[in-house]
Amino acid sequence: MATGRSSFAKRQRDMAKKAKASAKRERKLDKDDDELEEDEDVVVDDGPQLSNEQVMEKVADLHRRYDDGQMDLDTFDEERANLMGQISID
Repeated sequence: MATGRSSFAKRQRDMAKKAKASAKRERKLDKDDDELEEDEDVVVDDGPQLSNEQVMEKVADLHRRYDDGQMDLDTFDEERANLMGQISID
């Protein structure tokens, strides 16, 4: 008669699945918390508007600084999004 015990490998797989699910759950909770914090930090800038040419010059400068290694990808993406949001569509 066979025993009802699971093999060592099966237990390892089950433990790995649980650990992966737990890590995924934590990442999701952290992401939700970060989105809530970002919503609280929204600042509306009603300062002077730049022309599309000025914005594109700033974007080109931003690309140069990123290519030279003066900023990381997250900062680059954030600043680029801010500049692209200033482009007026006629």
